[in-house]
Amino acid sequence: MLLWERMSLLVLAVITALLVLTDTVVIWHIVLLSVVSSTLMVIGGPAMNSMVTRFVPRSSLQAANSINQLTFSSARALGPLGGGLLIAAFGLGSPWLALIGLYVLAVVATWKLPREAPVGTGGESAYVAIKNGLGYVKSSLIVSRVMVLAFTVIFVGGLVSVIPVYARDRFDVGETGLGFMLAAAALGHATGALIVASTGGFRKKSVSMMVAVVIYAGASAGFGFSTHFGLSLVFLFLNATAPPLWISSVVTLLQTESDSKMLGRVMALFALSVQTLFLGTMIWAWLGQQIGNDWMLLFVGLAFMLAHALVLIFSPALRRL
Repeated sequence: MLLWERMSLLVLAVITALLVLTDTVVIWHIVLLSVVSSTLMVIGGPAMNSMVTRFVPRSSLQAANSINQLTFSSARALGPLGGGLLIAAFGLGSPWLALIGLYVLAVVATWKLPREAPVGTGGESAYVAIKNGLGYVKSSLIVSRVMVLAFTVIFVGGLVSVIPVYARDRFDVGETGLGFMLAAAALGHATGALIVASTGGFRKKSVSMMVAVVIYAGASAGFGFSTHFGLSLVFLFLNATAPPLWISSVVTLLQTESDSKMLGRVMALFALSVQTLFLGTMIWAWLGQQIGNDWMLLFVGLAFMLAHALVLIFSPALRRL
């Protein structure tokens, strides 16, 4: 599945490069290609998160998941920079040619992975597979509680829509200042991922989740009420150190507490939960217009913490993990 995903992404990159190089690209091309590529990535994510349990010892799973987060944060920071430099030096089509090369490497690396027999149940229709997967999550005390916490990522969307607004309206720092703000967040994300990867994270994943939530909520509120640009950069950095700890804890719990035959479906549901972040972006942006972005960030941060506290209070078994 992972191989097909990366081969398909390679084909999409080739199509995009051809459209750009021939100067025939229009908006609907970009929209369609973005939708298809996002769909493919959502398919590949669960496959990767399921497969890693076969190659990484249980004791090292959180560190491995954190390194995975580090690759995303590095790409988020270096991708736009590298793309901009390539465009300036070689033209608009050059980043897509570079992306084609990267996808070729990804396909080759995936092809060289050891082959193993599928561990899923197999032989089911899509409807039955979805029904059984949801039934399994509901029946498992730990998995269902962790999945509830996974869907609280909807509260994280509040900060995403606020950063450009603050760069323009509160600090008047323009595109350059916005770049510094996004760089601070990317650096914080990479730092958090490195800390978790090097230390292995907390022994108790329930504790690490709660620590991450407190850091995220506190730094979000601090950023929301800050009127000093330099201090806001510090809050953005601190805020971004929390997601690698939180995500690696949630993913590790799902990987270790799920039946191997159902792990792919569990991770697919987790991938769905991550998409609620973008729904939250719209909801909290609207709320910020009603009550002010600073109070909105305080509200969603407190709601994020409260949701975790309630689940952990009423889940003694989860607190022990």
